Amino acid sequence: MNLNLNNNEILLEYLINKTNMPFITLTKELKINEYNNAFKELLGSPNNLSNKLFEEIVGRINITSEKMFDENHSIKEINCIYRSKSNSTTHLQGSLIENEDEVIIIFRNFLIDESKIIREMSKMNSEMSTLARELTKKNNQLKNANEKITKLINTDFLTGIANRKYFFERLKEMISFKKRDPSMSIGVIFTDIDFFKKFNDLYGHDIGDVVLIKFTEMLGQNIRQEDLLARIGGEEFCIVVQCTPKENYLFDISEKLRKSCGNIAIEGVDIKVTASFGATLYRDGEDIDTLMKRADSNMYMAKKNGRNQVVVI
Repeated sequence: MNLNLNNNEILLEYLINKTNMPFITLTKELKINEYNNAFKELLGSPNNLSNKLFEEIVGRINITSEKMFDENHSIKEINCIYRSKSNSTTHLQGSLIENEDEVIIIFRNFLIDESKIIREMSKMNSEMSTLARELTKKNNQLKNANEKITKLINTDFLTGIANRKYFFERLKEMISFKKRDPSMSIGVIFTDIDFFKKFNDLYGHDIGDVVLIKFTEMLGQNIRQEDLLARIGGEEFCIVVQCTPKENYLFDISEKLRKSCGNIAIEGVDIKVTASFGATLYRDGEDIDTLMKRADSNMYMAKKNGRNQVVVI
């Protein structure tokens, strides 16, 4: 292998202009000849270095090993020290290649002095802390946004309670839970405001909305926190309760809600708010559609029998 570094202008141009490794050429008298930007940056971008002794700028070259590269050249492992004007110390390691006219040094790697390491680590820690705070802030914002979106998806826009979609999702979960706990029973209460169309026709849709809101508030105030209340249609509402088959809770709570309608007062409205209620217990093995149709049928039976009453079958 014939490596003629003395005449290989392409290689020298590449080392000077392209490589990221600090590179420098010296005369036989060890005066600085050419160097690249990486070498300048290594020394903190000093002034013009040409024709200055390497030892004055960087330090003495200590040769630690030597390996023959070809018949004309040898590569020597070197160490030297650069002391800046601020007295910080940088230990440099590299390879030295000698030929007839010049010396070439390529600094393969270098160790940063302790003070610079501390500064860099402090800077890194500060940046990481800032990034961590920003990430936490963004995560909280994303969490809040997701919660708002989820609430919007699952909430009835007018009354603020669960909507039809969320109601059926929860009912499905509760039935699945019952299959693992046979002692629990699930009751469904259907209710529909009697003659609701009259409120819209006589007083306008704004008053109709007020009736729906007031009715929702009354229902929410008279059921347990663990019961699920949802608006599943225009003036139709549904409640899912947990009870035991031996209890009369399903009828008692329906009757309590029916009587509480009498407490709903709306300024300027003479019509009393009443509602019909149909309730039933979930029967093992049946699907949700069958359960809901039975509760709905009970509610319409209450309507057919004169409204403002409760039917539980």
